[in-house]
Amino acid sequence: MTSPLAPLLAHDPRLPGVWRWVQAHMHADAAHDEGHLARVARWTMRCAPAEPAVLAVAAALTHDVVNLPKNHPERAQASERSAQAVRGHLPGLGFTAFETEEVALAVRDHSFSRGAVPQTALGAALQDADRLDALGALGVLRVAGVGGQLGRALLHPEDPWAQAREPDDLTYTVDHFFTKLLRLDGTFRTLPGQAEARRRTLTMRAFLAELASELEVAPPA
Repeated sequence: MTSPLAPLLAHDPRLPGVWRWVQAHMHADAAHDEGHLARVARWTMRCAPAEPAVLAVAAALTHDVVNLPKNHPERAQASERSAQAVRGHLPGLGFTAFETEEVALAVRDHSFSRGAVPQTALGAALQDADRLDALGALGVLRVAGVGGQLGRALLHPEDPWAQAREPDDLTYTVDHFFTKLLRLDGTFRTLPGQAEARRRTLTMRAFLAELASELEVAPPA
């Protein structure tokens, strides 16, 4: 089976080496796998069409090279650690000092947990691309996958929309829609990212409306 990364790695002869390094170091999981990296790479290029494709793909490949679990106490530091790893390894793979720093800055600033405003066009594109993969039908699949990995219950049996309690997405998977996913629309920085985020957010709202119908309760406000 052909890897979804194959056409992306063809943009530059240095990229296969980047991918081999990431494969050797990244801890993959249900939501952070080869398919996720490929999707983020494609959308990074779409959100920053003026940026060199090689840098967009390199940033996407390396943005989760240090991938800490969602419930890890140092989760917010993962993107900074990934950026440090980029600075340490990309020069040895043929990237110039300027290219390495462009990728490292984008990787450092992409994270939702870190809450940073990207300093560069590449960083804004990477942040948008990564957030897009948390939305839409793929977002539903990914949040369910992470919930299963962490052993979370699907939803609170009496108050699924967290209307009379504080949302707790470490305990209930559906709560993650309210702590993060439905708040993402409006945080996007590129025009392509904004348009796609609106579309995917509607898909997630439709999913919750269908879930409410099946639960026989009123949908979330």
